[in-house]
Amino acid sequence: MGKKTAIAITLATGAAAAYAATRYLLKDENKDKVLDKVNDLTEEGRENALRYYRYAKEYFKEDNEFRDDLENLKQKFSERAKNLKSNENVNKAFDSLKEATSDLKQQFEKEKVEYNDLAPETDIVIDGRSAFGQAKQAAESEDEPTEVFYPKEEN
Repeated sequence: MGKKTAIAITLATGAAAAYAATRYLLKDENKDKVLDKVNDLTEEGRENALRYYRYAKEYFKEDNEFRDDLENLKQKFSERAKNLKSNENVNKAFDSLKEATSDLKQQFEKEKVEYNDLAPETDIVIDGRSAFGQAKQAAESEDEPTEVFYPKEEN
């Protein structure tokens, strides 16, 4: 009951706060202030974005070291890709993989069996006793009885 009351109070408080904020913001005198504040924040954000864009543009234009590192990395990557593409061992490995994949597909197609063919073999038989009942019966049929540790029986 306490949780339901807390949720109801929270919802009522939230609705009252939303109503009060809406009434406050929709007043003509406050509406202009809010719109001015939003416009100021938007203009300030645009100015900051343009300023940082100029900083980044100047940094990358002046910093040839970064550009050279990027070009070297790109060149190394393209050389490595060409070497792997022309490498005989890699090509053999891909051919072997393709061959093994096709062999596996053929094997699965050969072993493909329709569901109706499996149905008689996969019937589930339920004899009315659960696994626990079977375990209990097996334990009772043994010479040593099962020892109960918890709950302790008080005499």
